[in-house]
Amino acid sequence: MQRIHDAIYALLKDKQKGTLLDLACGQGQLGETFGEKGFNVFFADRYETPRDTSRYLKFDLNDPLPYKNELFDIIICAESLQYLKNHEAFFSETNRVLASEGCLVISFPNVLTLSERVYFLRRGWFSCFRPVRGNNPHKEWANVVYHVFSFVNIYQLLKKNGFKILKVFSPDISKKNGWLYPLIKGLYSLGLLFDRDTEKIRLIKWLMSRDLLCGDHLIVYSKKN
Repeated sequence: MQRIHDAIYALLKDKQKGTLLDLACGQGQLGETFGEKGFNVFFADRYETPRDTSRYLKFDLNDPLPYKNELFDIIICAESLQYLKNHEAFFSETNRVLASEGCLVISFPNVLTLSERVYFLRRGWFSCFRPVRGNNPHKEWANVVYHVFSFVNIYQLLKKNGFKILKVFSPDISKKNGWLYPLIKGLYSLGLLFDRDTEKIRLIKWLMSRDLLCGDHLIVYSKKN
C-alpha cells in the first residue's frame, strides 16, 4: 500500500493546491501527506478513522456521497473499489462532487496481468479476489464479498460518467510469467493493424502496455470533462 500511496503523492503533489477528498482513507496517512503540502483535505471511511477528525465523515461508499455539488478539486480512492457493490453509482457521485475539470485518482488490483490470467486458468478465480478467506474481526472490510472488475470495466464507467483518462500506470511491475509478455503484446499488436476506431486503438494500447500486463496494481488518473 505504501508504494501506491507514494505513487499517488508523486502524481499530484505539484498540482495547484485545492480541496481534496480522500475516500476510504483508512487511518488517513495519504490525505495527511497532502495536507502537509498545503491541500485542504477531507477524509471519509466506513471502517477506520484518521487521526485528524475535524473534516472526517463516516459513511458507506455504496451510498450517495454526503457532499455538495462541485465541492472538490481532487478525489482519491486507493484500493477500495473492490469492496463496493455499485461501481457506476460511485463514478456518478464522484463526478457530481468534483469541480469542473477536477481530477479523480483511483487504484485497484489488476486482474489483467499475465500472472493473474494464468492463475485464473488454474483456479477459476483471481488471486487478489479469493472467494475463501478467514474471518478477521479486526479487519471488517476484509469480510466483504469482493466485486471483481478489470481496467476495461473502469474504462467504460469513467467514459460513461463524464471522465477522460489522462494516465494509467502501475507502481509495482511483476516479473511473473514475463516470458508471455512479448507473445500477448504481439497478439494485441495484430489487432491494431486492422482497426480504424481511434478510441478502440487507444484502449488496446493501454491493454498491451507493460503496466497493464505486468503491474499488480493500477493507478488511473482521470479528469472531469
